[in-house]
Amino acid sequence: MSAACGAGAGGAVAVPESAAAPSQVRSRVSAWDITASRAFGRAATHIAPIEVGGVNSMLPIACAAEAGLPLVDGDAMGRTFPEAQMVLPGLIGVANTPMALADDKGNSIIVDAVSDHAAERIARAVCVELGCQISSADTVMRGDQLADGLVPATLTLAERLGAAVREARAAHTDPVLAARAMLSGTHLLTGKVIDVSRRTQGGFARGSARIEGIGEDAGRVLELGFQNEHLLATRDGETVATTPDLICVLDTGTGDPVTTEGLRYGLRVSVLAAPCDPRWTTPGGLALAGPRYFGYDVDHLPFRES
Repeated sequence: MSAACGAGAGGAVAVPESAAAPSQVRSRVSAWDITASRAFGRAATHIAPIEVGGVNSMLPIACAAEAGLPLVDGDAMGRTFPEAQMVLPGLIGVANTPMALADDKGNSIIVDAVSDHAAERIARAVCVELGCQISSADTVMRGDQLADGLVPATLTLAERLGAAVREARAAHTDPVLAARAMLSGTHLLTGKVIDVSRRTQGGFARGSARIEGIGEDAGRVLELGFQNEHLLATRDGETVATTPDLICVLDTGTGDPVTTEGLRYGLRVSVLAAPCDPRWTTPGGLALAGPRYFGYDVDHLPFRES
């Protein structure tokens, strides 16, 4: 058994426009075949999501259906991170190369790099050159590596989370509270977005947002820092949540997720924090995806329930 992980890569603002188009799905399937063949000399027998957030949690489902392959119920992050080396298989010695990159116009590139970081830099340059939207397949694992390399049952969790939010709406109860319970999360702030600063730089959507508290949080201000994903939350000048733990922004009325590209002035949101997979809080995990890696001058703040 061999499982190839894969996703779409690009700036968060660019990716949603046509990521699920049939041509994009076919390019991803082609990338998976190329990567597994280079790694093990044979085609992949299974497909695994590289992450369980945004469009990249859905594309592997479409690709598995197109390729007729089983889909692994798990992913390599247990959340979403913006860079290709930020995966748990790297902590057990699984390289993210060979990496196949392809676009929907028929261009494809195979990356063999000296390190996972080098592969990310090369892939990001290709991504920018091809319009900030490409398919990738990488991080090929043997069947006996999946338990140590993936976060299990995250697709099932995503399905249950969506069902809990839908059922809360139907029952006219609080969908945000339902999501919080499902994620074992904690409430950071409910408020209105009053400012968003966003720029596309180096293939990433980088920026910050300010949320002014309302209701029980009136008088408080939460600031978010992001790079494609929410990475740092500061409330009234005090750090309250950091990567690699999850910082989730939800529409207060519907419980729908609000991604970094969806933040806009006036939107009423509720911000939650939730614990990451514990492997991310090891020294190796923090070196890959802790706040200091992203340039924030703070250490990881261990998740605290409230």
